[in-house]
Amino acid sequence: MKFHIALIIVSLLSLSSLQNDSYAQVKDLSIINTIGNDFKTSFCDGICTFTSPARFNGSDWLKTGATIISTAAFMPFDKDIRKEFAKNHNSTKDKIADAGNGYGNLITPVALGTGIYSYGLFFKDDYVRETGRMIFEAVLFSGIITNATKVIAGRSRPYTERGPNFYTMFTLDDGSVSFPSAHVTVAFALSSVLANRIHNVYASIGLYSLSTVTALSRLYTDYHWTSDVVIGAAIGYFVGDYISSDRKKGDSKCKVSYNIYPTINGLGMNLTF
Repeated sequence: MKFHIALIIVSLLSLSSLQNDSYAQVKDLSIINTIGNDFKTSFCDGICTFTSPARFNGSDWLKTGATIISTAAFMPFDKDIRKEFAKNHNSTKDKIADAGNGYGNLITPVALGTGIYSYGLFFKDDYVRETGRMIFEAVLFSGIITNATKVIAGRSRPYTERGPNFYTMFTLDDGSVSFPSAHVTVAFALSSVLANRIHNVYASIGLYSLSTVTALSRLYTDYHWTSDVVIGAAIGYFVGDYISSDRKKGDSKCKVSYNIYPTINGLGMNLTF
């Protein structure tokens, strides 16, 4: 009798252990599926972002034209503005510039996006998780645009003393990739996503103030011309706003579907749209 009771207890404990292991496996599988779906969403968002000019309306082209005109309007004054920022450097301004440069550093959105995404993922908060994903998307997509433009334009940085009109196209030299500002792009991409997702006027003021400090810091530290900062801010803002606003959700003309499957002959994967 005692043997049967002990056997029943052991069986129940084993069943409980199996159920716990099964639950853990299901939970892990759910997390993996969520991450996989987010990768797919990000892929589709990237396609929609880079093809969005094909679907621009009148307002979009007006904003694009305003950005180009504003950037061009600052170019004749790049030298004069640089001279003004070179004046009256002090330790307080240096610290503010360090803070601004830090906000525009790629480490900031990566760390912040990872934290936000992880919290939303493990605590099953979809809105928070999506916000983290949008941060990654906005910084990645705007960064691709900015860095591609940098390499193609090849504009010299102010500290090289070659002037704002010296260009060496298709270069990877750090002294010749001034246009646009990547730090400013990152800062405005991050701020635009967070501002749209938080929906608080005071938070928006604070976030865009940080981005503005980043822009001024790049001028203060002599890494960029004013026109570099203007175009960098526009790229970051518009990409971040597109990714995190209802505009992307309502972009019914952008339909993306794809399949990934193994090749029949040999090792490899095929991607079809």
